[in-house]
Parts: sequence; structure tokens; C-alpha cells
Amino acid sequence: MSKEELKKFFIITNNYDDLEYLFSVIMFSAGPTIKKHKASSLITFGKNNRNLNSIWERYKNEVKERLDIDYFELKKNEESTIVLFFNKEKVGLNVRKAKNIEFLKRFGYDENMSVEQCLTLLSKRFEHMCPHEIGIFLGYPVEDVTAFIDCPNAECKMVGYWKVYHDIEKAKSIFNKYDEIKYTIMRSMMQGIKPTKLLKIKL
Repeated sequence: MSKEELKKFFIITNNYDDLEYLFSVIMFSAGPTIKKHKASSLITFGKNNRNLNSIWERYKNEVKERLDIDYFELKKNEESTIVLFFNKEKVGLNVRKAKNIEFLKRFGYDENMSVEQCLTLLSKRFEHMCPHEIGIFLGYPVEDVTAFIDCPNAECKMVGYWKVYHDIEKAKSIFNKYDEIKYTIMRSMMQGIKPTKLLKIKL
């Protein structure tokens, strides 16, 4: 997408009312998750621009009613709220994969925990830092997450939605799909379709 297209997109979304603006941010940032191609997406609602933190607090119940995915507030204070938007089934499959759960055990998770229990533990670990295992919840390959943690000086092969250390071709395919979804969402808004209407359209 060109700079001119981006500029036009931001002009359009900035003219939305608060509810539509909130959904525009969610749709753009979590589009691949909303469209069921990604396990989850992380969004920080802060006080910059239109005070999204306040808008989120005001409309989050309506967001829950309209979205066909779940959300979990991982960290919250007066300045911002960090929210994980997720497909429960996909996250459940991710955390229960044998190689993933073996990795997660390093941080206190176990195979008997429900998705909600895993997210509660993740939230507790968010109190002090952004825990590296968030990558598993976001659907990143455990090999890349492990390399990022255990080999901090290793040079990655590519940077996209995550740092890629291993299967670059598979990662490229995934990144391209995510980008395609986000571009389609942006283009639809630029054509005049409001975010709340866009939720009902199969892209």
C-alpha cells in the first residue's frame, strides 16, 4: 500500500465516530484473527490520538457482542489496556501441541490447564514484562520463539509478524496472507464500508 493510500485511510478512519474508530483499529490490527487465519492478535489501547483506552472501556461489551472471537485483557492501568483478541479453538490447539507445551512448561504452564487458565497465567507474567511465550499464543512457530529467547545473538532470516529463524518460505506465505487480509480490510473502508458493517462481510 502506497503512502498516499495510507494517508487516505487514516483520514477516513479519523473521521469515524468513536465506536467505528475503535472497530477500525481492531479490524486493521486483528483482521487475520477475526477472519480465522490467525490464532490471536495483541492490541494496546493507549491515550494517544483519540484516547483509545477510554473508548475501549466504554464500548468493550459491545465489541464482545459483535465480534465472532474472544478477547482477554492481559494488562490494564490508567494509561493503557493490552488486549488479546483470540480464536479459542486455535489458541487451545496451539498451547496443547506436544512441542509447544514442553516449551511452555518452562514458564509454569501445564497440559491440564484450560485456555482461560493459561491466559490468566500469561496475564500475571505481563505484570512485569511482555513474556516471550506470548509468541505461542499468537501462533508463532515454537522453533522461532525458542531461538529468539535462547539465542539472542543469532541473526534471524527475516522479520515480519515475528522474527523468522527457520522455515522462511512458510513464514513468507503466512505473512503474505495476513497482509492480504489487512489490505482488503483497508481497501473496503476506503470504499466507504464502515468497520461495523465490514464485520458481516466475508472477505
